[in-house]
Order: sequence, then C-alpha cells, then structure tokens
Amino acid sequence: EVKPVYVLTSSRTFSAAEEFTYNLRNLERATIVGEQTGGGAHPIRTAVINDQFYMSVPYARAVNPITKTNWEGVGVEPHIKTNRDDALDTAHIDALKTLIEKSDTTAKRMEAWEQALMSLEKDS
Repeated sequence: EVKPVYVLTSSRTFSAAEEFTYNLRNLERATIVGEQTGGGAHPIRTAVINDQFYMSVPYARAVNPITKTNWEGVGVEPHIKTNRDDALDTAHIDALKTLIEKSDTTAKRMEAWEQALMSLEKDS
C-alpha cells in the first residue's frame, strides 16, 4: 500500500532539498505544500578574482529523467500554495481530509479524524 507523503517548502528551500522535492513531485509520489522554492539547481564553484570580487560559476546541471529539465531559476511549485508558517497545518488538514474521503475504516476512527480536522480548521 502506498502511503501519502507531504513535503513542506518555503522560498528558502534550495539546492539539494529542491531536488528531493522536484523529484518526488514529478514521480507523483508526494504532495508539496508551502511556498515556491528558491530555484537553485545548478551546482556552482566560486572563483576569487581579487580582494574585492569573486564569482560563482555553474559547472554542472541537474536533469530530471521525467521532465528533461530542472528547477533552475524557477523553483518547485507546490501543489498546495500557502505561506511557510501555515504549511504544516495545511498539510495536516489535507491529510485528514484524504483519510476521511478514502477510508473504509471503523466509525470510531473516522470520528476521531473528523474531530481532529474540525479542531485544526477552527485554529487555522
């Protein structure tokens, strides 16, 4: 059985964390919740020019086998957009709604999920 996975993001999510998020999104293996990420896909090397200047130069490129591209300069777009402070509660609410919609579980457990959902929605 495939378990639902949620990845929380913010505009500060960058580089390797973005690759993890981008890959799970494109494999349709996770629901991304939060803000669009920073957009840093290309690894860089820094070169010192003099005492006052340095430059960062990309030396490689990540390429996703599904999209044949990456998230450089654009970031990873979440499935559910919300600000970083609300991402955890938003993911929790979505997970509970999904459990309730798809469940064939006992009435007692369903009631607990519905109460948790009502409590979260009230506090949001």
